[in-house]
Amino acid sequence: MKDLAEIAPHVRSAAPYTYNGGEHEGTRVGYTFAYHLFLDGRGDIVVDNVTYSVEKGTLIFIRPGQVHSFHHKPGFPLDSYNIYCDLWERHPMPEPRFAFYPDPPDRSMLTRKEFCPGLDEFPTKTSLSPYPHLIELFVQIVRSEDAPYYAQSITGALMRAFLLRWYNSIKSAAPNDYRILQIMEEMERHPERRYSFEDWCRKCRLKKSYFYKLFKQETGVTPKEYLLRMKMKKAANLLLESRQSVTSISDNLGYDSIHYFSKQFTAFYGISPTAFRSRNSLPRDSG
Repeated sequence: MKDLAEIAPHVRSAAPYTYNGGEHEGTRVGYTFAYHLFLDGRGDIVVDNVTYSVEKGTLIFIRPGQVHSFHHKPGFPLDSYNIYCDLWERHPMPEPRFAFYPDPPDRSMLTRKEFCPGLDEFPTKTSLSPYPHLIELFVQIVRSEDAPYYAQSITGALMRAFLLRWYNSIKSAAPNDYRILQIMEEMERHPERRYSFEDWCRKCRLKKSYFYKLFKQETGVTPKEYLLRMKMKKAANLLLESRQSVTSISDNLGYDSIHYFSKQFTAFYGISPTAFRSRNSLPRDSG
């Protein structure tokens, strides 16, 4: 398990870009941690089949291995600053940064991912408009890539500072709607349960469409995404803190198939459950 303070960002690329329907804006899989800050325009970003509307001030965070695409609204091209980076160690092959549909992604090109609860708390979409200091810090990262001296050290240090300060802004703006907090706490305590939208809406006494909107507004992610995070968090803890087999953990988390559990875990952490346990477990005291 890693603490967020242990990140050591290496910025591969930081540059402005305008999304206006170019050939590289369609369906693709990224190999890095990617951050897109939109300065103007309107449109939608699709990440793992979830559509996020974007406008001035929107920050989109895309994790390694996530399928995504960009769609600007006609007449409103999306001006952005984009940062692509490694967070745990520098990948020996900085290029390519994407696999474009229909080509399958090369898993060996994915940057290293670690079990880091702090990193998991970052939402896919957030607005930085209330935080001008974060926008300025993000812009400084992009502008520093061309520094004549120590550019990599500068951008890496600024990226680390940005993520830690962003984390602070998230924690200080934690969800406060008691209905959503109730559902979040239930997911965290019992991620293995089979929940339905109907159950959640009944408990919150909200219509389905409004519950979905309110949950995203309060947490930055969909209910399904949040539940998956809680499942993966519990899976990682069980792998590290218990002697249960991977099959047993899969069963305890409510999966019908160990293969599907392993597939989701690998997609989330970039490593199989068995390899995750081997890499992160401490040697047991035989005394």
